[in-house]
Amino acid sequence: MQFTFEKIVFSIVGCLTLFVFLFWRSKKVLLQNIAFGITTYLLAFTLGMMNFYIHSDLNSKNHYSKKSFEETNSIRAIVTTTLKPNTKYNKYFISLSHFNDSITSGKLLLYVPKSNIKTLHSGDEIWLNSAIYPVPKAFNPYQFDYSKYLEKQNVFHQIYTQENQIKIIQRHKTLDFNIENLRNNLSKSFDIHHFEPKTKAIIDALILGQRLELDKETITDYSNAGVIHILAISGLHISIIYFFIVFLLKPLKRIRFGAEIQLLIVLAILWLFALLTGLPASVTRAVTLFSFISIGNYFNQPKAIYNALAISAFLILLMKPNAIFDIGFQLSYVAVLSIVLFQPFYKKFYFSENKIAVYFTDTVLVSLAAQIGVLPLSLYYFNQLPLLFLLANLVIIPLSSLVLIAGIVILPLNYILPSFAIFLGKILEFSIQFMNNYIHWIAQFKSGIITNISFSGWLTFSMYLVIIGFIYWFYHSKAKNVKYILGTLLLFQLSYISIKWNENNSSELVIFNEKTTLIGIKNQNKVIAFSDIPENHYTTLNHYIRGTFSDSLRIFPIRNAISFQNKRILIIDSLGIYKTSIRPEIIVLTQNPKINLTRLIQEMKPKEIIADKSNYKNNIKFWEATCKKEKIPFHAIAEKGFYRLK
Repeated sequence: MQFTFEKIVFSIVGCLTLFVFLFWRSKKVLLQNIAFGITTYLLAFTLGMMNFYIHSDLNSKNHYSKKSFEETNSIRAIVTTTLKPNTKYNKYFISLSHFNDSITSGKLLLYVPKSNIKTLHSGDEIWLNSAIYPVPKAFNPYQFDYSKYLEKQNVFHQIYTQENQIKIIQRHKTLDFNIENLRNNLSKSFDIHHFEPKTKAIIDALILGQRLELDKETITDYSNAGVIHILAISGLHISIIYFFIVFLLKPLKRIRFGAEIQLLIVLAILWLFALLTGLPASVTRAVTLFSFISIGNYFNQPKAIYNALAISAFLILLMKPNAIFDIGFQLSYVAVLSIVLFQPFYKKFYFSENKIAVYFTDTVLVSLAAQIGVLPLSLYYFNQLPLLFLLANLVIIPLSSLVLIAGIVILPLNYILPSFAIFLGKILEFSIQFMNNYIHWIAQFKSGIITNISFSGWLTFSMYLVIIGFIYWFYHSKAKNVKYILGTLLLFQLSYISIKWNENNSSELVIFNEKTTLIGIKNQNKVIAFSDIPENHYTTLNHYIRGTFSDSLRIFPIRNAISFQNKRILIIDSLGIYKTSIRPEIIVLTQNPKINLTRLIQEMKPKEIIADKSNYKNNIKFWEATCKKEKIPFHAIAEKGFYRLK
């Protein structure tokens, strides 16, 4: 929903006026009506709208998008963030200061070839001449939309540079620069151990919050085992550090003002650690949460965890409203809330009073509670369900705790007592290698993970209602309250049946946005695909089958003529041969056919012409001009995205 600044101000003034009047009136009566409550919520809602408007870069008068774009633009900017590189390019976020000699603001995604002599760092002020391109939308249906992900971070355009095209003007020693420099130096201090690259990458991820060097195999193994959260510093890691610091500082409580000193030291260490990791969203969330837990404990309010959750989420969203769309934000808060809600029932499952047995029981129960909480979101975003997550967490949680604490202890010893640090480093290396091997062993069980699960937003919502129904029954375990569980289960089943029925009673034809021709026809719950190189399209087709809740897939070679819902579709490939007896409604041009398009249009009289991504750009431009002249709709898949016909 988009609102102008004037409308938002008008709404705030109206709500505030009504709020003040009803507040004044409420003080004069004993029994209150609901009008004051509703007005209070509306006022909070409109203030939230204003906060969101202010934090949206597009609403700035100096935003670069309000300037005219040239074929090559003069850009001056400061590098703010280093991102994980891909196979060809290093990636950065840059903040603009000048755009074509105008003072501007805004963020861009910058791609720099890995062959570039100089590597950019946070704080580098750069200058370049380059074209600016919109971040492309999702190439095909039901695929991850990278453009929407970047929009939530106020990034709307990208730049691809050539080798040594960028000129570094100067290096600003900003907070980002100093933090990155300190982090790199701390990371280099582990060079004395001569760790293997995989081991060093785990250390950088767990201790310094840097996942840039993690290889694809390691990430896949941890994801398939259901413990990918171990590789991103989050609530689990901050909780380990928090309890470790509290344990070390416990003797302070015996002295005067010891509790105050302990609180200040805990808060200082937590936020210094957050700064060191570069203040990523996951760390900021966790440190904010544990800061309020520390304050609650200081005021003897250890049970105020719900308030700590609420105020930490509120402050984060106040500073960064778009965080509500962050998958990590949603998963972390739901996981913590689920753990807290189920915590009163843990003691019922203790089979022994032995501390070790209680610890491992707690580990299993906490993992299970967190998994229950994040299950609907995991199915919706990742479409997979790891079945061996309990087996993985039982070993990985205590082991990663040991690795994290050992790494933090070894870090200063690298400078003070390097010989002793190397000795401890061997224990650290063995622990990390054992952890990686254990996860790799679990990830090898193909039956240990269910993939390609079809799941929708409405199913996510209805599954959370089921979980809430169960939690309510746990707290109010009366026979009559079983109706809430049964009611939510029935709603979830009806939701799935409804979605499945709607999908199974629909048909469509899709020409995919692929480098080689791929056409799919969905007929009820079956998908038929046409491709000459099917091995190149399995990922795309899996996304499509999952998104449409389809049950089967059959692949055939490309045909020159396809029929769909009484519409004839003619496909003309590189040979340029076609039957003039066919009178198609749609013509698909693929693999750069050498044809006279004007004559083809006059002979066939099609209603629409489509050019897939396998064609050269020059040919597409020529065909588009021809179709415009002949007044025939033209769809270039490389520019407009996949084509869908229902």
